[in-house]
Amino acid sequence: MMKMDRSRRYVLSVAITMVAFAGGFGLAQATSAEQTSAPPAYLIVSSQVLDADAMGPYREAAGPLARTAGLEIVAGRPDPTVTVLEGEWSYDEGIVIEKFRSMEALKGFWYSDGYQHAKTLREGVLKVNFIVAVEGVAAE
Repeated sequence: MMKMDRSRRYVLSVAITMVAFAGGFGLAQATSAEQTSAPPAYLIVSSQVLDADAMGPYREAAGPLARTAGLEIVAGRPDPTVTVLEGEWSYDEGIVIEKFRSMEALKGFWYSDGYQHAKTLREGVLKVNFIVAVEGVAAE
């Protein structure tokens, strides 16, 4: 197995965390009507892995739930390189934009019993801010 330096391990761990988070939470699949008519929902996440070696249980619990809700990483970086064009940005962590099938799917995932349990697994392991969830524009 190849040995990685700490910064590469950190970046890889954050990326895996975001993909796992986005990967599904064991929710029921959306109907085809929801998939075609409901606008997507976007979640802006700022996070920093505090203990990469302890992230496994959170990823395993949260990832499948997020994927079921349609999680897709749209943009972002797991490192603190953020370009502020105007105003202030008070977060020191990286930023990721996640896309979910719909706001209903995102909230179903977020408030599910499975994710409530998963959140307890990240305590002391991941510093995270779920900054805003916003509904996108419906496709025509």
